[in-house]
Amino acid sequence: MDDNVVPQQIIKLLYDKSQDKKQQGCQQLKSLVQSYAQSGKELLIKQIIETLKIKFTSSSQLYLKRQGMFAIQTVAEILVKEFPQLAERCVKDLTQPILECLNDKEDKARQYAVECLLQLTKIMKTMILLNFNEIFDYQLGRSAEQDNQIVQAMFLLDAQLKTQVQIAVQERFSDPGKQCYFNLNSFMTQLQSKLKSRVTYVRQFLLGWIKVLNQCHNNDLYIYFPMILEGIFMMLGESNKEVRNGADLQANEFLKQVEIKVNLDQRVNEQIIEILLKICQMKGNQNNYAKLNSLLWIFEYLRVFQQELEEEQKGKLGLQHSTSQIKQEEYLRSNTSPISKNQMQQYLGGFESPLRKTILNSLSQILGPILILLSHEEEEIRKAAQKTNELLLKVMERVKNQSVEFMNIVPTIKEMLTDKKSNTAESALIWMKHLLETYSESLFPTIEDILTKLIDKLADSESAIVQNIMDVLANISMHSQYFEIVIDKILTMLHKNQEQSEKKGDQIFKKLCSLLNPQKVYFTITAKLLEIYSDNDVLFISNTVQTLTTLLISEKELQNLRNILRSLKHEKDEKQRQHNQEIFETLYRTFCYNSMSVITLCLLSEEYELAYNIIISFSEVEVNQYILLEIAQLINVLETPVFIFLRLQLLEYDSHPFLMKCLFGLMMLLPQGPAFNMLRQRLKNVSNTQIQSLQQEKKMETEEFLDIQKLLTQFRDIRLQCINQESKQKELN
Repeated sequence: MDDNVVPQQIIKLLYDKSQDKKQQGCQQLKSLVQSYAQSGKELLIKQIIETLKIKFTSSSQLYLKRQGMFAIQTVAEILVKEFPQLAERCVKDLTQPILECLNDKEDKARQYAVECLLQLTKIMKTMILLNFNEIFDYQLGRSAEQDNQIVQAMFLLDAQLKTQVQIAVQERFSDPGKQCYFNLNSFMTQLQSKLKSRVTYVRQFLLGWIKVLNQCHNNDLYIYFPMILEGIFMMLGESNKEVRNGADLQANEFLKQVEIKVNLDQRVNEQIIEILLKICQMKGNQNNYAKLNSLLWIFEYLRVFQQELEEEQKGKLGLQHSTSQIKQEEYLRSNTSPISKNQMQQYLGGFESPLRKTILNSLSQILGPILILLSHEEEEIRKAAQKTNELLLKVMERVKNQSVEFMNIVPTIKEMLTDKKSNTAESALIWMKHLLETYSESLFPTIEDILTKLIDKLADSESAIVQNIMDVLANISMHSQYFEIVIDKILTMLHKNQEQSEKKGDQIFKKLCSLLNPQKVYFTITAKLLEIYSDNDVLFISNTVQTLTTLLISEKELQNLRNILRSLKHEKDEKQRQHNQEIFETLYRTFCYNSMSVITLCLLSEEYELAYNIIISFSEVEVNQYILLEIAQLINVLETPVFIFLRLQLLEYDSHPFLMKCLFGLMMLLPQGPAFNMLRQRLKNVSNTQIQSLQQEKKMETEEFLDIQKLLTQFRDIRLQCINQESKQKELN
């Protein structure tokens, strides 16, 4: 640099503390700049500014700093007024020396620097925005100033800069061909990094600028949301109320743009969704409000998409579009929309919208966090997650018939099935049920893995979620190749968890019978019990059969099976009778592992002679307290509505002699007690003549088609097997 670029005479005048001489020095400096500018000597002008920096603004003496600032203002004023193009190229040179003074240790020096920047802004107007990012950086660095005069000056500078930004943006809108000194893209990149700050006063300062930018761009910052949204959402957890409220207000203002601008750019949509999901998965209670707002945003995207689907349907039906759809189309056609005319025509012409692609491509990523938040400790978040999940399901229902594949969400659902929190797992089950109803064939390759996870969940779950698990298992079981596999896995689970098998088995079998063919369910369960457990765990068979018996005589879903058993002796059609007989004998084989269950089966089927012979056979074994308890339970069962027919048949003693013998036999087995007294009271009305008629053994029963002796032998063999197995078990213990 040429040290003589500024004559010593001017330097001396500027050094002088006399106001007149300083003004004289500034006047000579002005003339010097004019002469260089007229000659096109841009480099010499920049050297003048550098000389002023070295000799004045970098000085340790406050009055020299201030004089240097005045001199720089003089240079700026003459350049802007007479040589604007040259001034544009010198903006950084003119502002840099002043910005460096903002870091001075002395309060007065910083105050003068701010005031000088304010004057430069007024002189250069929108042109100063050519170095706005650097000015903003320094301004942000001083946002924590404590000195009142500096704070006031900073406030005025900030307001003036915001005004110039607004003017620059408006000029661009008014005349798109005119140069705009404000580079929004560059500033947004800078703003993105600054928004990571956790400092309260920095956040306040940034929110002020975001508000201004949104206003002066006519609420049209949507394409920049991926750069600033996360920072704003993080402010929602700020301890300072003013910052928190400001961020909340700004987030709500931005949310209003979603409905109109979601079809600008698929990539922008995906980036926003990614940010929202990231926030949903953040740890810590301080982020709860941010999570809640993220859910509201995700819900809004889904709501608009659902609305788009409805509009699509209206279009097919020739109906009028909604107001929101018309607004969106008007925006896409407007000059402010960044979407290309070709893109606009494609979208309005019925092509897949960016929003549609975004939602369908992001479904698996959205679903996981939503399912997890269904079990959040905060009720408001749980409700928002539930609302969003329900809307997701509605969206899936709407598009499932439009060749849309949802298989990419299967891994997410499978993972959520094993979640320890019931709300999450329960909703994952609902999703799996919907998928199975619609895409069962596509799911076949993963069914085995899904079954394993479901059965594991079934073992650990409370009763509320068991119902949903069974819904999914029933859907799988509807496919013949998986029916027996499902039954097999359920029995295996119950066998491993026998302490829960009675309560859980009752729920599981009841649900299976309500969703599938009860007869097929009973046949398969009883067959599997014999096939797998008859040689190693007759107690498990007995307990399971007892559960099946309780359901058989009490549940409305098994009404048809009860009717088949009751018609066993009354069916006239030979083919149907044989079918009914086969049903009875199939159940009988397994029910023999529980004495009271097999007697109940016989009584329900009006096979009173077989029942009587089984009761009489109790004389052949030791009757323990467990058998007596089961008999007492059977007496209670006979008082239920299902056995009204049996109680009325007591009046037809001539036709049903073995029924009377059965009941008297049961009463004789019981010790005197509540069950004994209940049965005795029931039989008390049988007169002596009726009893005498029994003694005459009038065989007026309906014709018997079953091989009573064969069935009785089968019962005795199974009972002996049970006794032997129990003895061996006791020896092992």
